[in-house]
Amino acid sequence: MAPSTPLSVFTWNINLFTGTAATLNPLARLSPRPDVVTLQEVVLERAIEILERLGDMGYAGVTYSGRPDASEKHYGNIIAARTPLTSCDPAAYDFPWTQLVGHAVLDASGGPINVVTVHVPNGSGNGWKKIDTLDALKQLVLGLKGKPLILTGDFNEPQYAMQDGQVVTWGQEQAGGRWEVWDGEWTDKNGVTDEWGRWDSTARWFFGSPEESGIRSAFWDVAGHGTMEATHLVGDDPRWFDHVFVSDSFKVNACDYLHTFREEEFSDHSALLATLSYSTG
Repeated sequence: MAPSTPLSVFTWNINLFTGTAATLNPLARLSPRPDVVTLQEVVLERAIEILERLGDMGYAGVTYSGRPDASEKHYGNIIAARTPLTSCDPAAYDFPWTQLVGHAVLDASGGPINVVTVHVPNGSGNGWKKIDTLDALKQLVLGLKGKPLILTGDFNEPQYAMQDGQVVTWGQEQAGGRWEVWDGEWTDKNGVTDEWGRWDSTARWFFGSPEESGIRSAFWDVAGHGTMEATHLVGDDPRWFDHVFVSDSFKVNACDYLHTFREEEFSDHSALLATLSYSTG
C-alpha cells in the first residue's frame, strides 16, 4: 500500500440571491487554500465572474453545471481544483434538473477521483422533485460504487433531530413524543402524489446505508455519529443541510464547519472544510 496523499475539500452554498465573486473573499483568505472547491447555487449571470475569481485564486480546473438554455432553475454548481478536471454529463440519470448536479473527475497524483456536488431543491417549493433528485443522485452514487468518490452539497435534509441513532427526515412528523413517518400519501402543489415512506427512505439512504451506498459522512467520522451543527437557519430554527460524504478510498483527518462564513453574512449557509487522506495504491 503506497502512502496516502492529503487532499482538502471545501464546500459552500453561496446563496442564490446574493452570491458574487466578492462572496468568495473569506475563501480567498484561507491559508492554505483548499485543493478542491465545490459551490452551490451559482446563478448564470454571475457564474463567469465567480469562475474568473477562482482562476485568480489558483484553481486551474473548473466546471460549471448551469445551463443557459434551462427554462427554470437558472443556476448551477461549480467544481474547482488546483489540478485538471474532466467534466461528466449526468444526463444518463433521471434528474429533474441536471444543472443542479455537477460531476467531474479530478486528475489526482494517485489516480482519478470522482467529485460530485449537488443542490437538492427544497420540498416546500418543489415537492416530489426533491425526492426525484435524491433518487437520481442515489443511482449516480451506486454507479460510482467502488471508485474514489467525494460527494458534497446542500441536501435540504435531514431535520435537526436524531432518533434511535438515525436521522429524522422531512418525511417524518412528531407523534406521541416520537418521530414517525407521515401516514399515507402527499400531493404536492404540482399535483404529484406519492407515499411519505418513499420520501423518508430516500432521504435517509445517504446517512444510514453505508454498506449499500459505499459512502459515509465525513463530519461524523470526526465528530461522532449523530453529531449535528446548524449550517443554515430558517428563522430561528436550525438546519443541518450541508454535507461531505466520502467513499472508502478516503480517511477523514479533519472536518469542520466554517460558521463565520454564515455569521458574517457572506451567505446564509455555513461552509465545510474536510481534510482527507487519499490512498494511492
